[in-house]
Amino acid sequence: MNSEFRKPFEYREDNKGLLILFIIMILGIDPLQSLSFASQEYKYMGHIPILGVLFFVIGGIFILYTIYTAVVVFRMKENFSCAAKKYIIIRTLYSVLNYFIIFFNILKKENLIGNSADQYESFGKMIVGELVVPLLYILSFSLAWYLYFTFSKRCRNAKMHKDMKDKT
Repeated sequence: MNSEFRKPFEYREDNKGLLILFIIMILGIDPLQSLSFASQEYKYMGHIPILGVLFFVIGGIFILYTIYTAVVVFRMKENFSCAAKKYIIIRTLYSVLNYFIIFFNILKKENLIGNSADQYESFGKMIVGELVVPLLYILSFSLAWYLYFTFSKRCRNAKMHKDMKDKT
């Protein structure tokens, strides 16, 4: 038998698995989240026209940054893990800041505590449902992907490849 024979799947060295998942997640979730943040902020603070426009402009810039990051990660150039980690940090800060703006405006403008079907029974349950759970989602998503891009074998190999190129 020929020991040099390889199956077709053995030639694929650009298997991107989790990177494709990351790209799909940021392209699928983050633009929608950004538009949602902007529209909710406009709803609560649209009486100040410059703020309403500013929220949509910042949201648009963030969407463009998301697309840029997705392209960089997909191409897997030397600095893709660094670009992804920067994106995750900026995404976390952007999301948390926007969420706090929305949360505090909801507290001022809407009655969330009461006996109605769409209200919470107590202030503690309202804080957990409206603040803690969404912030945990934002932080756990960011932490998981940041750890992946920090400790992943693929990311380390890309960094080692860059270091070897720099030495020559």
